[in-house]
Amino acid sequence: MRRLKNLPLFKKLKSSIQQQLWLNLFVRFGLIVAALLIFRIVFLLKNNIFFTKISFSDYLVGTWFDLITICLYYLPYLVISIMPLPEIMHKVRHWISTLIFSITTFVVYFFSAWDIAYFSYTRKRISYDYFKFMISDNTAEKVAGDFLAEFWWLLLFFVVIYLVTIFIYLAIPRISPTANKWRNYVTLAVGVALFVVIGRGGFQFKPVGVLEATNYTSLENAPAVLNSAFSILKTFNNQGIEKKNYFSKNEVEKIFNPNQRTRELKLLEGKPNVVMIIFESFGSMYVGPENPESFTPFLDSILSKSMYFNYGISNSKTSMDALPAIVLSIPTWMNESFILSSYSMNQFSGLPGILKKEGYSSAFFHGANNGSMRFDAFSNAAGFDRYYGRNEYNNDEHFDGNWGISDHYFMNWSIDKMNEMKPPFVASIFTISSHHPFIVPEGYKEKVKNGPDPICRTLSYVDFAFKEFWEKISKQDWFNNTLFIFVADHVGPTSRSDRTNLEWSYRIPIGFYHPSVSLPKVPENRAFQQIDIMPTVLDLVNSKQPYFAIGTSYFQQKNMPNMVYDQENFIHFSWGRKPFLWNDSKTLFSAKEALLVKKMKAIYQQYSNNLIDNTMLP
Repeated sequence: MRRLKNLPLFKKLKSSIQQQLWLNLFVRFGLIVAALLIFRIVFLLKNNIFFTKISFSDYLVGTWFDLITICLYYLPYLVISIMPLPEIMHKVRHWISTLIFSITTFVVYFFSAWDIAYFSYTRKRISYDYFKFMISDNTAEKVAGDFLAEFWWLLLFFVVIYLVTIFIYLAIPRISPTANKWRNYVTLAVGVALFVVIGRGGFQFKPVGVLEATNYTSLENAPAVLNSAFSILKTFNNQGIEKKNYFSKNEVEKIFNPNQRTRELKLLEGKPNVVMIIFESFGSMYVGPENPESFTPFLDSILSKSMYFNYGISNSKTSMDALPAIVLSIPTWMNESFILSSYSMNQFSGLPGILKKEGYSSAFFHGANNGSMRFDAFSNAAGFDRYYGRNEYNNDEHFDGNWGISDHYFMNWSIDKMNEMKPPFVASIFTISSHHPFIVPEGYKEKVKNGPDPICRTLSYVDFAFKEFWEKISKQDWFNNTLFIFVADHVGPTSRSDRTNLEWSYRIPIGFYHPSVSLPKVPENRAFQQIDIMPTVLDLVNSKQPYFAIGTSYFQQKNMPNMVYDQENFIHFSWGRKPFLWNDSKTLFSAKEALLVKKMKAIYQQYSNNLIDNTMLP
C-alpha cells in the first residue's frame, strides 16, 4: 500500500481529487454507483430464473435508475458537503457529512440487500407499505430468525459491502469549499440543480416513477432495472389512486357496472352453507388434477369432481391482497395493499355481509398469530361474525414455531367450531403451513413427497391435512347441503426457470364443489379470476341481494377481461394467447385490442372512482 501511495500517478490523482471539487464528488458517488451495480448483479444471480433475457441495455437502464436513486437519497449529503462555510466550520461539516453519508448508505444498501432474498416470494420490488407491514407485523420477529439462518450469507455480504464503502469513503481526501469564493456558491447551485433534474429523471412534466421502468424494458425485466430503495421511496407518500375519466358516467356504466344483481339459477336448493378454503401458495405449477407434477393428489380428486377452472388467475401476488379479491371482489390495483390503505375504511360489504341479510351466520378461520396480515380486523370489516386464530385455538403445543397452528390441527378444529354455528353459515378457512420456512410437522415427514422446490413438501403435507379435514367434515349432517370453494391465494416461490413467465406467476386452481349436486362442467382452459368468485357464489346460493363487485359471475357470461395489476401495468390473461399489457402511456392498438382496452379502462375507472368516492355499496 505504501509503494502504491508513493507512485507519481497515485500522488497526482490524489492531488487532483483533493483540489478539484467535481472530481472529488464523482469519485464519492461513483463508489455508490459501483456498489449498487454489485447489488444488482447479486440480485440477478440469486433470482436468475426470473430474468432469463437480461441484456447489456438493461444494465444501462438499471444504472440510470441507480443514479436517480442516488440523487434522491444523497441530496442532503451533497448540500452539506459543498455548501460554502467559514474555515472554522470545516471540521464540524466533516463529521456531519460523514454521519449523513453513513446513515444514507446504510439505508440504501439495506433496501437493496432485502429484495435479493425477498423478491422470489412476491416477484416484484417491495413497496413502502408492504415493507412497513413486514417489519411491524407480529410474526416478523418470529420469522426473522429462520430468514437470517437461510440467508446468513446475504447479511455477511451486506456488512462487507457497507464497511468497504465507508472505509474507501474515509480514505478519499476531504475538500471544503470556503465562504469567501463566489465560485463555490455557483458550484452549490449547479450541484443542487443537477441532482434535482436527475432525481426527477429528466425535464419531463412528472418525475420518473416505478411505471417508467417498462418504457425502457419489458415488464418481466422491470424489477431488474429498478432497485428497492427507489421503489420504497416512490411509494412512501402514496395518496391512493387518481380518479379516471376515460368515459362519461353513462358511457362507463354501459360497458361495466359494478352494482350488480344475481341471476336465479336454482342449481342448488334453499340456502346451502358455504365453506371457502383458501390454500396458501397453491400455484398451478404443483397443483391440479391434470398436472403430472401435482403434489396434492387428494385435493385433485375433489377438484376433478368440481366445477373446476384449470386456468384460474390470481389477482395478486400476496396473501394480504388475495383476501379482499376473493371475499369482497375488490382487487388491489394500486401501489399499496387495500387492507393497509385508507380505502379499507370505506363502506363495503363482502360475501358474509351480503349473505347475513339472508340469515347466514359466518366465521373466518386463520391459524396464524392473531393480527397477522390484519386479517382479524379485515374479516370483521368484511362482515364475518367471528374470527378464529391462534389465540382462540388456545393450545400452543400445536404451534409450528413460526406462523401459527399447523394445518392438520387447525383445520380439524375448525369443523368443531362450524358445528356450533347456526345454519345456514359462511365459513372461510385460510391455511398457513405451505408458507416459508416450509416446516413439515412431526408425524408427516416420512409421508410427504419432496419435489424440486422446498414448498413441494409442505404442499404435500397440506394435502394430507386437507384429506383428514375432508374425512371429518363429510361425516357432518350439514355436509351434503354445503357449497365448497377451493382457491389459492397466490403462486408460491419457485427455483424453476420454466415456471417464471407471467402466466405461471399468476396461475392458480379454482374450484366449486357440492356433494349432492353436479355443478356444470367448465369448458377447458376457460379463464376465471379471484374477483369472480364472490359473484359466482351469490348466483349459486340463490341470493336475492344486490351487490358491488369488480368481478363478474361465471354464470352471467359478461366476457370481461381477466385483469392483474403489476407495477402500474394491467395484464389481461386469455388461454392460448400472449398476456396483453396495457397502461395509460400505451395508445396504439389493433381493432381487437382497442375493444379489450375499452373494457379494461371502464373497469379501472369504476374501481378507482368508487374507491375514492366511497360508493362501494349497491
